[in-house]
This record gives sequence, structure tokens and C-alpha cells, in this order.
Amino acid sequence: MKRLSEKEWRELTRREYQRDALQLLENGETSPRIIRDLFGISRSTLWRWRKRYRRFGLAGLSATPQNRKRRVTAEIEAEILKIRKERGYGPQRIQLYLKRFHGIVVSSSTVWNTLRRNKMPALYMTRYNKPARIALRRYVKSHPGETIQMDVKFIRNPSSPRRKLFQFTAVDDCTRYRVIRICPRNTTRNAIDFFETVKQIFPAKIREVQTDNGPESTTEFGFHLTQQQVKHRLIRPRTPRLNGKVERSHRTDEQEFYSRQTFSDESDLIQKLASWEKHYNQDRVHMALGGKTPEEVLSEKLSTELEGRPVTLQGD
Repeated sequence: MKRLSEKEWRELTRREYQRDALQLLENGETSPRIIRDLFGISRSTLWRWRKRYRRFGLAGLSATPQNRKRRVTAEIEAEILKIRKERGYGPQRIQLYLKRFHGIVVSSSTVWNTLRRNKMPALYMTRYNKPARIALRRYVKSHPGETIQMDVKFIRNPSSPRRKLFQFTAVDDCTRYRVIRICPRNTTRNAIDFFETVKQIFPAKIREVQTDNGPESTTEFGFHLTQQQVKHRLIRPRTPRLNGKVERSHRTDEQEFYSRQTFSDESDLIQKLASWEKHYNQDRVHMALGGKTPEEVLSEKLSTELEGRPVTLQGD
């Protein structure tokens, strides 16, 4: 005789439980209210059992769904896996990407189930998934250019592995719009030149620049910002979370760009980084922006402010 598994025993016990309740109900000798109290079930559950029992018999009382949902098509599943491998997106971002660029509407849980079924590895390292030790107060500035977060990322020089290059990054706190440049040295002069580049590219007036206490953020850099009528805000030492938006963008660079690209030399790196910057601003959907791109949010903010009041543009 075959030995029943634990799951089969639970299912058998459940069916006997339901059968006893329904026999009392069908006999008509016991009121439904007493049956509900005796078996500890709700009114809706009792009538649902009776409906299934009369239609399908005892087999209809099984906890296993009779009509399983169909999986996504093979084409959609292949596209989900392709996006995960090429772009390193999570379920929610894959869902938004499919809807935006392919017109395919699926739920994020469907994407997650597809990734799990195909045994796709986790995206991020464990240290990024640990909860914060303190409760963080998140904020978003209301206007473009109100605060620009700047930081420097060290990267390997493909032309000379023993030397480093420095990625200067500026992120608008309001729209997440980014400007990226590669410099051979991390100096105040390069930081000033980078700020002038950001000033020329960004369409709204920059009112504040927020940096850490790195070697590029010297008093000379602060004086230059003051001359440009821009406030310089230094975050507290050893608190990179206060510059969280630019720090998070560097993590995105590492996960979605540097770890997925190879570079023949420094020129190749600069060329591919320019394409990545364009993709980040114009094509990459952002969860913090409700599935929109930084360029879309920037355009919306500028249009809204133009309707309500004049926007101060660079040079005004």
C-alpha cells in the first residue's frame, strides 16, 4: 500500500472535514448557523463549498485550482530573459520596459515568476540588501536645479590598468537628470571645469551644489560657485547617504554599465559612457520617477513652471 505524503494527508483530512459539514447541511437537520459555529467557518465559505459540491462532487472541494493560469508566451518569456541578461533589470523595471518599448502588458509578479522558473541569479550583492541601521528621511526637491548632487567615482583605466580615471557625476535632485564626464585627475580645476559643463548643459538655473568633503571640493571650488551665485553645501563627513541620489547612480553605473561592458582603451570608454549617459537620461525608466525617464520629468517640470511662473534659465 502506498504511503501518503504529508500534503496528501492534509488534503484528505480537509476533504473529510468539508464532507462532514456538507452532509449536515444537505440533511437539513442542522441549521447553517450551527454548522458554521461547529466547524469554525464563515457563511460565504459554507455556501461556496455547497456550490462546488453540487457541481463537481467531492473532487470540486480540492484546494488545487481547477483552472490554472496560463504562462506567458515563449516570445514574451524570451524577451524577459533577454532584458534581464542584457540590462540587469529587476521585475518591476522589466515590466515597465516591456510596456513602454514593446507594448506588452504583464504584471511584475509574472515577470518575477518567469525569472524564478528559469533560475536567474539575484541581481545585487547581499551587502546592498541589508536594512539601514537608522531610519532614513527621504526627500525630493521641488524644482529642477534647486540642488545638484556632485560626486567622483574611481574607475580603472583600460589603457593603463595601474592608473585610475575619475568619473565626475552630477545629478539633479528633482529630476535625476545626470551629466557624466571622465577626467584623468581628481583636482579642483577639473571639478570647476565639470561644473561649467553641467551649467551649460542643464536647462534651468542651478541654485545649489551639494558635495562631500573630497579633495576636489576645496575652498577654491566653493569660491567659484559663490562667484556664479550658486550655494555650495558640504555634507557631514562620513555620511555618503546624504548624497544618496548620486551615490545610487554610481551603483547603477557599476551594475548596468561597467560590469557589462569591455573597453579597448580610454577613448572607447569615453564613447560608450556618452551613450550610457544618453540612455540613462532618455530611455531608462526610473522606479523613483514612477516609470518615467529623467528627461521626461525635466520637461514636465519646466513646462509646468512655465505655465505658472517664469523659469530662470542659465544666463538670465
